[in-house]
Amino acid sequence: MGTFNTKALYIYKFISQCLPIYAFYTILFIERGKSVTDIAVLIALWSVFTIVFEVPSGVLADRWNRRNMLAIAAVLQGVCFIIWFFSHTFFMFAIGFVFWAVAGAFTSGTEEGLIYDNLKSDGCEGDFTRVYGKAQFYANIGTIVGIASAGVIASFIEIETIALLSAAICFVNVIFALQIRERNLYSERVHEVSTGFFKTFKEAGVFIKGSKVALVSILFLVFFAGLGNYLDEFDALIINDLGLGNIWVSAILTVRFAFVALGDILAPMVQKKVSSIKQIFLLNGLGCALLAIFAAVWNRYAILIFGISFMVMAIAEILLVNALQNEIKEEGRATVMSFYSIGQNAAMICFTLVYALLAGIFTLQQVYLMLSIYGIVGGLGFYLLLRVIRVRT
Repeated sequence: MGTFNTKALYIYKFISQCLPIYAFYTILFIERGKSVTDIAVLIALWSVFTIVFEVPSGVLADRWNRRNMLAIAAVLQGVCFIIWFFSHTFFMFAIGFVFWAVAGAFTSGTEEGLIYDNLKSDGCEGDFTRVYGKAQFYANIGTIVGIASAGVIASFIEIETIALLSAAICFVNVIFALQIRERNLYSERVHEVSTGFFKTFKEAGVFIKGSKVALVSILFLVFFAGLGNYLDEFDALIINDLGLGNIWVSAILTVRFAFVALGDILAPMVQKKVSSIKQIFLLNGLGCALLAIFAAVWNRYAILIFGISFMVMAIAEILLVNALQNEIKEEGRATVMSFYSIGQNAAMICFTLVYALLAGIFTLQQVYLMLSIYGIVGGLGFYLLLRVIRVRT
């Protein structure tokens, strides 16, 4: 079958995020009569739908064909955007999020497991940080191209038509997803010993409970390292608050994802200096401190600091995912990652609801300052925690 061809993976990741609708779907919701609170609730529902499908899809990814699941996910996401093209009600936008949630559940854990097993089967699992980081780099470059082009495209076509264009891109990506080499070491093992569906789920749960490294890594990923991912849904609202035009929506998102992409590439180099989980916690806290500086300045000229803060957080996230992948031995990788994704989506629900509550009481600037302080305290808190408990880091 040959060695793992990472080119197919990188092309798939690039196209999967090269979707112009990312820059404007919150604006689309607003144009069709939805309030900021409605948007926050829709995003919370998206996370609820994802949680429902997360573990079943994770177990499926460990027992079936991961490559095919990525292809199906691309189709489902395209269906979401088609539904939004016709949507005018809260209910229909929520239905679209159901399809996107299933697509997200099909990819979370599946991609990481597919990459690690492909590398492991070639005896190159030590390259995971580099390959995974590079895959994330191409995904973020795709995001940059998508949102940067969106600002130009929106000058010629309506935002709802951008949704249709994004759907077409998803369907094209099915072709590239199917070019990735399929390797699933866990599936090969369980088929030999006839391990049941629920046994796979139980194995992952027992592993997380018994591994302090895995448990601490997942908890930090859920509550603090994922902060940047939770906030990107609301980036467009910063521009709205500053009273800038739609072109600045593309500008702030381009800066954010350009720096995140840079962080993906820098992660293997930073790994040589940041060798312990405790140091990763402090690194993430540094990213939140930079975000606090942006919140204190709060104008278009501080967008550079905004981008750097998410670059640092992206590096911390990749290093923690690598630590978690290295800890997994015989357990189903996608199922273990599903537990992480469930926690992340549960946190996303709470985060969006808290965001909506805070946005109704405080200014947006104050909200970002409070969230930054939360991240700083989390980084310092987990660092001190690991100094108290005995964890191999």
